[in-house]
Amino acid sequence: RRLPWSSMLRQVTSQVQVGQASNLQWTGPSGLVNGAGAADVAKVPDMKSGELRKLAQAAAAEGASPELWDVLANRCQESAERLNYWDAVHILQAFTEANVPKRDLFLSLGEALSAKTSKMATKHVLDILAVYEAADLRPRALYVELLHGLVRLSRSMYAEEVALTLQALARYNLGNPTVIAQLMRTIQSEIKEFRFRYLCASAGALGALQACPAKFMKILDRRARFEVDTINVQELLDNLQAFPQLEFSWKSYEEMCMEEFLQRLAKFRTAEDVDQLVDPFNTLYFLQSNGHLESNYLRALCQWCLKGVHRPNVRSERRPTSQQLVALHDFCLEHGIEEEPALQDALAFFVESGGGLWHQRYAQPLAYHKKRRYIRSDDPLEGLELPELLPRPTAPTALAAPRPKQLEALPGLPVPQDTEILAPESDDSEVAIPRRRKESGPSPLLEDPEDTLVYRIRTRSRKGPRPRHQRDHLRKRDWETQEVPGPLWYYGGWKMRPKYQPGQSLGPRYPYARVPVGPRGAAWILRR
Repeated sequence: RRLPWSSMLRQVTSQVQVGQASNLQWTGPSGLVNGAGAADVAKVPDMKSGELRKLAQAAAAEGASPELWDVLANRCQESAERLNYWDAVHILQAFTEANVPKRDLFLSLGEALSAKTSKMATKHVLDILAVYEAADLRPRALYVELLHGLVRLSRSMYAEEVALTLQALARYNLGNPTVIAQLMRTIQSEIKEFRFRYLCASAGALGALQACPAKFMKILDRRARFEVDTINVQELLDNLQAFPQLEFSWKSYEEMCMEEFLQRLAKFRTAEDVDQLVDPFNTLYFLQSNGHLESNYLRALCQWCLKGVHRPNVRSERRPTSQQLVALHDFCLEHGIEEEPALQDALAFFVESGGGLWHQRYAQPLAYHKKRRYIRSDDPLEGLELPELLPRPTAPTALAAPRPKQLEALPGLPVPQDTEILAPESDDSEVAIPRRRKESGPSPLLEDPEDTLVYRIRTRSRKGPRPRHQRDHLRKRDWETQEVPGPLWYYGGWKMRPKYQPGQSLGPRYPYARVPVGPRGAAWILRR
């Protein structure tokens, strides 16, 4: 029976607490157990790197006894040099999460990790720093190697990784001048790759470390001004919502972003302007919570809602919901614009259309497919009073004269009453009568009123009249106009001497007008 790591851990912990772990049998790290279905703690020293990581993570998630943590720590110390560095990081995180102080384990794994920093990525270095800072330990050899690793990795870091590294150094107050200078050099060389939030996070971290000179700050200010002027409104909103999540930020950049965002919102007038936002009502709540909601944005949002209620009620279209329309009406009531025509029209049409779900007066027509059986039943609308459908227009013939178009009444002008438009007389015999399909007969195998029918569609050929001549697709299209190739023996192989054919007479010299045979024939020609 295969058990997950959490179930195995509960059984190991319960058996260790009662002192019955010696009666259990372990069958492998995958969780296969025999007999009573428990694991033997005595087999933990035989686990490998990946197995120790899985057991440590399960112990941190589900909880374990101190005895299990002691056995696990001893095994990790013994195999510290053979542990993968990513497994060692997760094991240290598990001990930190479970709040199990193991100073000897951290020091022994630190010595092993100091020799593997050249293989680590930026994420692993930051995780190791977080683990040892949480344990209040700073092994000198390990920290020197980690900082050297950051200097080596700085040239290949993304903008987000540079910002996260600076935030981590500012959090732990690790203001190494060499590392900070190399990261600043990376920012200066890759300044075009830094988005506004990364500039804000980097400037805040450098300001907290007191390592931001005026010359470098001018570069950040120039790039921040360019980002604010060029990014769209939605990205400005995303930056404003991401600023509270930053541990270190730069207040002047936040104020610059908010000022630009409010200036662009003040210019919104139509529904197309509001379409620049992913969620207009999310923006509405954000403005309300920060005290920047104005009536101009409410009027533009009313225009967007009026256009949205006329869109289809499908997932691919953006349209307001009933709760959002009610909330918009409340906000407009607070600002004294509840009589806005766009808002009233949007509410009225939303109610009339049933939230975009129109009621079907007539049944939808059937779409028949080839060689497929259908069940015929009674008409569900039989006996109901429905409005009459418009007459089906007939196709005019070439002899029939076109009817003049009747001009519609323009808004604001009186409708002419005495104007009569006389339609030209046309012969009914010349009007094309639509063809009526033959009705299918009932099936004797079914009871009335049900019946089945097979709708067969007769298709015409689109490749020309029959009979169609078969063509060999392996030959070219112009094979009939080409010369028929000769037999294979006519050409010969690579071992045969060339055969000279009669050519044109160009004088006494070669090529001759005859086959070159004789004492001065092919031998004379092939003398070279």
